[in-house]
Amino acid sequence: MNMSDYRKVTDRIYPSDKCREEVMNMRSDNKRKKIKHRHTGKAVAAIAVAVVAACGGTVAAAAKLGAFERLSLKNTRTVTNTAGDEFPIDKFDKNDYASIAPAAVDVDDTEPQTNEDITISIESVYCDGQELIFALNGSLNNGNSVGAGYISCRATLYVNGKYQEPINPYGCSFVIDEDEENSFTGSVTYILTGKNKITETSDIELNLAGFNAREKYWTDPLLESEAPVSLRTQVKPNLSLVRDFGENGITAEKDGFYFTVYSISPAMMLCHGGYPESYDIAMQEEIENGTEDGYCHAVHPLVFVFDEDGNYIEGLPMNPIDMPDGELASACVSTDSKTLTIKVGDKNCQSNENGSIEFDDQYGHQSFGYITEFTLDLDE
Repeated sequence: MNMSDYRKVTDRIYPSDKCREEVMNMRSDNKRKKIKHRHTGKAVAAIAVAVVAACGGTVAAAAKLGAFERLSLKNTRTVTNTAGDEFPIDKFDKNDYASIAPAAVDVDDTEPQTNEDITISIESVYCDGQELIFALNGSLNNGNSVGAGYISCRATLYVNGKYQEPINPYGCSFVIDEDEENSFTGSVTYILTGKNKITETSDIELNLAGFNAREKYWTDPLLESEAPVSLRTQVKPNLSLVRDFGENGITAEKDGFYFTVYSISPAMMLCHGGYPESYDIAMQEEIENGTEDGYCHAVHPLVFVFDEDGNYIEGLPMNPIDMPDGELASACVSTDSKTLTIKVGDKNCQSNENGSIEFDDQYGHQSFGYITEFTLDLDE
């Protein structure tokens, strides 16, 4: 995969976090962004998940919760910066754990493993043969004397001895459990397509390394530990969890715009969207040649997905996934909607002569210039 292909899949279906921040900072509803803001940094498919209403719980109740239930609560928790602004406690993990939890299986065949600084165990696993999600428990060996609230690390996975490519550009993350001093719950997600699908009980080796413990995800490290922690277990896939639409998926299109759904499971909806090549050509010409006023005038299409009730279907941050049909897929949270409405907007403006596409997410109210829309019937 070359960088051009990577950007096409990660920056066309949904706006990245960088894109959202840029759009919210635009000076007016229809002012075009400056060209220099187009391709700064690495584009990643970071799709915001709405923050659901927080639910309380006592320490005693939390102690009885399983790992995926604790991860579900994580989606409701926030942290503040010095200015008093609230942010998700883990900006980079947007799985819908409430949907995943009922299909997860507790792990009882593995012991906690440690390096000199951290001890980790696999507590529960979700595996539908295609999506593999680990719920992990961790603690710092110094009793968390540094006061960490967030831990990040790299993850490497082997299934039956075969290396699997990571899909989350942010790796693995842990957050401090509510009302605990040194108990962290974390997760890491993998997607296995084509010949890599797990179809029978398989041996798993998950290696974690390069740990950074911080007070909050954006603060400086309080503790750094490079030494790996290796975890081993077996997983048995529940293939019945996946609604598979075949190797080529199910597709709807209009005027050269298209959207394909490959599968839907409790974990996610694997999908791919695209637009006519003429848009890529126009954007590239503008980047190379510039414009008189320094602002973007070429249309940059983005695809937004809504369910049959008009609710915006949030996306998941991930690296592009190679699909058997040769396309590069992204993913959204799961849905049981029978029909999807696909709306195509312009990343470079909040409204245009055709109107706007508007919805709310964890960043607030969003608005993009309207291009077109069409529907995809998942029951065809």
